[in-house]
Formats: sequence, C-alpha cells, structure tokens
Amino acid sequence: MEDAARPALAAVCERLAGQRLPRWEELPDLELYMDQVLSLMDRYLGDCPGFDRKGLTASMVNNYVKLGVMPPPVKKKYSRAHLAHLIMICVLKASFPIDRVKRLLALLQQQRGEREGYDRFCDEYERALQDTAAANAADDGERVCRAALRAQAEQALALALCDAMFPEPEKKEKK
Repeated sequence: MEDAARPALAAVCERLAGQRLPRWEELPDLELYMDQVLSLMDRYLGDCPGFDRKGLTASMVNNYVKLGVMPPPVKKKYSRAHLAHLIMICVLKASFPIDRVKRLLALLQQQRGEREGYDRFCDEYERALQDTAAANAADDGERVCRAALRAQAEQALALALCDAMFPEPEKKEKK
C-alpha cells in the first residue's frame, strides 16, 4: 500500500473500531415527541457506517409504523422501545430490504425480548465493526476492491439466511 494511503486506512479502521451504540439502559426512559426522537437518532447514529447522512425523517418513522416494522407511538409519544427499534432499523436498512428487517427484528424480539434482543444487537454490531477494523488495519492496495466484494458476498449470505430462517408469511389472495 502506498505510504500516503496508510494514515487514511488507519483512521477509517480506528473510527470503525470505536463505533458504539447506546445500550437499553442508556436510552431515555421517558416519552419523546417526534422531533426529539429524530434529534436523538442523528446523535446516536450520525457517525455510524451506512447511516444516511440526510438522517431519519418523520415520514420514514411513520412508514416503519405503517409497515409494522416498529410499534405505533402512544399518543404521539415514543418510548425507549421505539428508540431501540429505530436504531436497529437504521443500521440494518443499509444492507437489508425493509421486509427482511421486519422479520429479523420480530425474531430477535421473540427469542430474546426487547431489552436483551436490543443489547445483543448492539454487541454484535460493535463486534462486527471491531473485527473488520482489526482484520484490515494493515493491508495492500487492493483493499478497497476486496472490501466491496466481501460486503456484497456477506450481504448475499445474510439475505439468503434471512429468507431461509424467517420466510415471508404467505399472503392471502384477494377475491
């Protein structure tokens, strides 16, 4: 690798390894309005890889509720559980279609419950970033291409596993 590229790679790996999501107990334990939720999501996820730099919008949150990816607010207020759902949705939607995000989150909640499922998700996310950073801290000039191809392969595997493990419910035909 060229000497000029080494500091950039080191900086990227250091940033990846340092990413952290708030755990359940760190999320606010009070009801929030939409504008407060959007502000928090930007603060929590602003530096996360794959998070849309345009941020999360009220329309997006409303669509996630309509699609059943997250529970509806109670009297236009959002709880800790809503924040956890939004964090997981925002992280996963960078590489998963929303229908698969919905199935995966439903399984996590079913297997582990809201709190444990969310904290486990955070642990796995951070471990994946740290492992990726550690494996790539020193590499050659073909790293960008290899990383893109590995990302594609990992995404294909994740989608196939999701479909195999959590099949989409059969839709009833309309008469």
